Amino acid sequence: MMQSEFMHRIFDRLARHLLNWRWAVILFFSVLVGFGMAGLPRIGLDTSSENWFMEDDPMRKSEEAFKEIFGNNEYVAVLVTAENIFDAEVLTRIRALGRALEREVPYADAVLSIADMEFTEGDDFGIHVGQLIPDPVPGDVPLLEALKKKGLSRPMIAGRLVSEDAKEAWVLLRLKPYAEGLRDEHGNGMDMAIGEKALSIVNRPEFAILQPMASGMPVISADKTAFFKKETVRNMMLSIVVTALVLGIALRTLVGVIYPIVTAVLAILVVFGIEGWMGVTMDPSMVLVPVYMGVAVSIGYAIHLFRFFYRELYRTGDRKGAVRHAVAETGWPMAFTALTTMGALMAFLLVDVKPIRWTGMTAAGLVAMVWLMVGTLLPVLLSFGPGLEKVSGKKREEAAGPAENMLAAASVSVMRHPKKILLGFAILTLILSAGIFRLEVSFDIRKTFGLKIPYVARIDQVGHSQVGSLYSWDLLLTFDAEGMIREPHVLRRLETLIQEMDSLPLTKKTTSILPIIKDLNQVVHDGDPAFYALPETREMTAQLLLLYENGGGEEARRWTDYEDRRLRVMVEMGDYNSRGAREELAYVKKRAKSLFPEAHVGLAGSVARFTVMQNLVSKGQLMSFGMALCIVSLLMGFVFGSLRMGLISMIPNIAPALAVGGVMGWCGIPLDMMTITIMPMLLGLSVDDTIHFISHARLAFERCGSYAESMRRTFMTIGLSLVMTSLVIIANFSVYLTSVAKVYVNLGLLTALGITAALLADGLVTPVLLKATRAFGKERSGKDEVLAEEGGCRTGIKTVEGIA
Repeated sequence: MMQSEFMHRIFDRLARHLLNWRWAVILFFSVLVGFGMAGLPRIGLDTSSENWFMEDDPMRKSEEAFKEIFGNNEYVAVLVTAENIFDAEVLTRIRALGRALEREVPYADAVLSIADMEFTEGDDFGIHVGQLIPDPVPGDVPLLEALKKKGLSRPMIAGRLVSEDAKEAWVLLRLKPYAEGLRDEHGNGMDMAIGEKALSIVNRPEFAILQPMASGMPVISADKTAFFKKETVRNMMLSIVVTALVLGIALRTLVGVIYPIVTAVLAILVVFGIEGWMGVTMDPSMVLVPVYMGVAVSIGYAIHLFRFFYRELYRTGDRKGAVRHAVAETGWPMAFTALTTMGALMAFLLVDVKPIRWTGMTAAGLVAMVWLMVGTLLPVLLSFGPGLEKVSGKKREEAAGPAENMLAAASVSVMRHPKKILLGFAILTLILSAGIFRLEVSFDIRKTFGLKIPYVARIDQVGHSQVGSLYSWDLLLTFDAEGMIREPHVLRRLETLIQEMDSLPLTKKTTSILPIIKDLNQVVHDGDPAFYALPETREMTAQLLLLYENGGGEEARRWTDYEDRRLRVMVEMGDYNSRGAREELAYVKKRAKSLFPEAHVGLAGSVARFTVMQNLVSKGQLMSFGMALCIVSLLMGFVFGSLRMGLISMIPNIAPALAVGGVMGWCGIPLDMMTITIMPMLLGLSVDDTIHFISHARLAFERCGSYAESMRRTFMTIGLSLVMTSLVIIANFSVYLTSVAKVYVNLGLLTALGITAALLADGLVTPVLLKATRAFGKERSGKDEVLAEEGGCRTGIKTVEGIA
């Protein structure tokens, strides 16, 4: 039984102990908060996609195999724009930029740009590998024009490193591999350290003439971290202000405003501090989900506690007695709601992606800490102060005010129209269910984050430029026999595969050994464009590569290993959405296996990791949400004493997910890594109100024996608390609507929609279902009005006042 006299007595006894040991409780939490604050500086930030996967994940193993052969597949890139790239000043600055990046960026390997690249030419001894642009850059305009003509005549340069109109150039800084988990002196991931340093160099005044725009995963990671750290703080501060205003209006007491916010902040400090001591790292873009979960739960628990406390205080004037009453009435419902909410959040552990697991564990930890603080520390703090008779200007209030009477009248209306309510619910369910089938599981940085975020707008511009790219990934082919890459049939199959890859919608350009071999073939044939093609024989290919290496060429070894049995193809993308990328990667992998049945085919790189991760998250979250529903249903059924009660109680908890999923489908909002976390979060929040409603309705029924009267008493006693809690949470999430990030705007809108749906389902559908199914048993009288008496509901034992 959820709320019984037995549980009431247990929590009443707990309240007595808390009041007897008030200073010990305060000392305990003071030490705990101090411990947490000391651990906060130890928290590390990590946005590296390499660390998303578990240690035994196939994608992670494929990535490790790639790095053993070719090293790091990440890079820092800069798009340069000028009226003429082959201007002496522009070329000088491009070279200076490349050298600054190579010299100062951690783990820099080598720069590839029009000013720092291999350029092959034929000479009397075979092939000479040098540079197109001399050092220093000549100031002779006719010479530069000749170099421009020579450079743009080569397919390896035109449209790849320099646009065909010579107005854009692509500067690529390759990176050396670094140890997994390596961090800088601030505890941040090495990708962030690399990105921050690269950005500081690119933004120097001496490079302004280049109009540089930085890209590459380390840069994106640094930009993302900087933006979300700032935006998170802004949203949290604004949220605190909005929450304080709404709480002040709702509770009309300064204590009611301060205590819930302070409790939430302290819980956050403790949980994040403990994670800091444990060496846990987090992705800053995922922080808001557990933080706001903790804030919302703190507000909900505190409002229920405050309502009972102040009602009893105004009735008796006894502060400590009011504390005991509040703890006794709310203790078990709060404990059970905390348990079910944590159960729903722990389902995140079914997703084999570290940031999602961190989100679930952290949110569950915050719920547990909030419950502990609201259930113990908050009552202790409320016990200090004078009784009501010593507070001037206060009038002892009646148990029910205008708002409670309005809600009581609403309950009567609900119970009179069960068929209309169920019919309306059924129609909405069908409409929203149809919307769910329209849901698209996809991540698109523009749709998810939005172009109002400066760094997103910048990398989008880079992606849509003539030579720049948004992301990249790598295809790795591994043959059993040495020298296979020199075989003509292998090279021609590779050429076929690359031609097909270049035609894919998201692919912008590919890089491999093929352009180098074709360029060498053209060079030895006096630069004749007709010979920009693959050699006819294995011997010719081997001879070209030997001449190239003897001439000092090194670029080819970035695309094959020394045994010539491993081959790398880098794919740069000008656009990205996870659904399209998933289809393209699957197609390439399948086609590669078809063309090269004798080779092992592997994928690596940021896009491959993120696309696989997005797929894991989508499937895992849907599975975890289903598991969370099962866990909560079983817990509900166990505590309420029947599986039927558990299933009935889950109907209002499915309503938020149904509303959110349906609206997302009909409005074209994609289901991505951020929006997919909303449904489990809403389940955790909505289950709180359902438990409070059903537990108090059941207690009222036990005392009254009438469904209609028990619903009226439930609406009167906790209906206002449920409404207030929902309004405060909606107001709390409404601050997201002021963000420039679409992900936050969607989060705010969808959460508000879900909370509203949960409140309406609890207030309309649940009462009707409870009566229709006789969930609490048979009524003891057919006439509700006989049981309703002026002082409360008569049970035959005592009159209950202030059921909550």
